[in-house]
Amino acid sequence: MTERIDVLHVDDDPSVLDLTEAYLDRELASASVTSVTEPAAGLDRLEVDSFDCVVSDYDMPDMDGLAFFEALREDHPHVPFVLYTGKGSEEIASRALNAGVTGYFQKGGPEQLQRLANRVEQAVEEHRTREIADRYSTVIDALGYPVYVVDETGTFTFVNEPFTDLTGYDREEIVGSTPDLIKDETAVLEAEDRLGSILSSDGPDIQRFRVEIDPKDGDPIPCRDHMAVLPYEGEEFEGSVGILRDVSVEAARQEELETKRRALEEAPVGITITDPSLADNPMVYVNDEFVEMTGYDREEAVGINCRFLQGPDTDEVAVAELREAIDAEEPASVELLNYRRDGTPFWNRVSVAPIRERDDDRVTGWVGFQEDITAFKEREEALRRQNERLDEFAGIVSHDLRNPLNVARGRVDLAREETGNDHLTAAADALDRIESIVEHTLTLAREGETVGDPEPVDLAELVDDSWGTVDTDGATLEVDLDGRVLADPDRLRNLFENLFRNAIEHGSVDGDDVTIRVGDLEDGFYVADDGPGVPEAIRDDLFEPGESGADGNTGFGLAIVKEIVTAHGWEIAAVEPEAGGARFEVRGSDRPVRPLVE
Repeated sequence: MTERIDVLHVDDDPSVLDLTEAYLDRELASASVTSVTEPAAGLDRLEVDSFDCVVSDYDMPDMDGLAFFEALREDHPHVPFVLYTGKGSEEIASRALNAGVTGYFQKGGPEQLQRLANRVEQAVEEHRTREIADRYSTVIDALGYPVYVVDETGTFTFVNEPFTDLTGYDREEIVGSTPDLIKDETAVLEAEDRLGSILSSDGPDIQRFRVEIDPKDGDPIPCRDHMAVLPYEGEEFEGSVGILRDVSVEAARQEELETKRRALEEAPVGITITDPSLADNPMVYVNDEFVEMTGYDREEAVGINCRFLQGPDTDEVAVAELREAIDAEEPASVELLNYRRDGTPFWNRVSVAPIRERDDDRVTGWVGFQEDITAFKEREEALRRQNERLDEFAGIVSHDLRNPLNVARGRVDLAREETGNDHLTAAADALDRIESIVEHTLTLAREGETVGDPEPVDLAELVDDSWGTVDTDGATLEVDLDGRVLADPDRLRNLFENLFRNAIEHGSVDGDDVTIRVGDLEDGFYVADDGPGVPEAIRDDLFEPGESGADGNTGFGLAIVKEIVTAHGWEIAAVEPEAGGARFEVRGSDRPVRPLVE
């Protein structure tokens, strides 16, 4: 040992102090001895200076060596302490060793002094080694990572507490065992290959690799192993040391990111991500659907702004709306006429939304969803033309057909008054029926138009209003409704009126007045009555124009109801209630009907 050793020697005999100091200086070249004649003075020196070892006599005035040792231990519990006394006995030796002194020697000639010097040197070296080990142990514990040491035979010689926590094995179960306790054969062989790479002259000093640890209980734990060899001289390899890191969370996050990446790539709409921190807010990512939809490959699209898809007929108003939303850092959706790489136009529904930092809400990017709606726009245009033709047809029916119909009915009425012919009465009834069919046909055409701007409607209030416009003929209404629905109030009123008339016309049995009930469903409402119900034979065709179970009825009422329901995006069905009668249930479909909290 060449590092300096500071020794404090306490003895009430100055001659012993001088002799011991001279001998230690000769035998231990690195020793520096401080001598004091009183234990109290020794304690004072320990408060001021740091010593690697304390040597003390036993029999001293005021305080013996063991009392001095106990006092010293209060503030310096780990300093090596050797009792070197001329008054020795088995009792004192036993007391000293039981108290925890580092060594016990009786005073004597050169032989005892040599033993004392050897013990001081050995005690200091052990103490310093222990201090280093404790220091590294503190660092290892502070890291909180599982640490292991495997010797040259492949046997665990050390594991720390985090390692036992990770594996579920006690330290006694691990130390002395081989790595196959916690690894499968493949993992063991990989670790051996990695160790061989470190030991080779061309290999790195540290190997980092993934490994699955098989705990005592539970599923395998994905970890990352950081392996290195223990320091050694020559060819005497002494083993390896490793630090494990549980990467379960990291693996799960990586799997989540991979799932999201695949979702982006395989999404049925074009997806782009732009970076506003770069000049001109270029696209930094496009998915496969964007490439397929536009004809531009990634190398052409990434790095430029997506307005390169615009052309001479692109709606500048929609572009301005999109730009305004981006400047306000708000999401937006517009429909633009864009152009593919080959110049062909297509309608693009572009929806953008800001990507914000979780901490400061700062916009760090924009995600865009681009959907080819060309087919939808073509269908929309075809439907518009169809509606125009339908309006023209309705005008013809309303004007050109009704005028001659009115003339015919007038002529029949005059002829009936002049002749009193009963055949003319039947003809007048037929003309009235034709007019009723015309009116219902026009109504059916109008009610089929999609509801574009619904508003909250109080169901109970609207049902009462509808009931007041119907010839109830002694029927009774029971209402159990709460809240509002999004609907066109005029067309919804027409729906209830037709259902009420249907119930009254078909519901009376043997002169008994029908009771009609209107109530809530979880996703809609129902209208029911206690009449004879709907015959099963006509239930499937009940909503077709012309289907009716009542004489003289046009059969358009329920067809109009079906058109109103469909225009709202709802569904209607005739069901057979347990208590009998008829029951019509209206439920939400694409736009659910639900009570709205006021």
